[in-house]
Amino acid sequence: MTGCNDMKMGQVYTCESCGLELKVLKECKECGTEAPTEACGCAQGCSFDCCGSPMTLRS
Repeated sequence: MTGCNDMKMGQVYTCESCGLELKVLKECKECGTEAPTEACGCAQGCSFDCCGSPMTLRS
């Protein structure tokens, strides 16, 4: 599952069911490699789902 700390500026994530696309305009600096996981502001962890499935990185 893709979390916000995996998403990099300029990448586009797509819902394979409906075609919705999300483009990353700003990278997460709260969690992942640049900050400890406990510093993350996400209450239940990051999840980028649409139509009941995880969004995928468009190649």
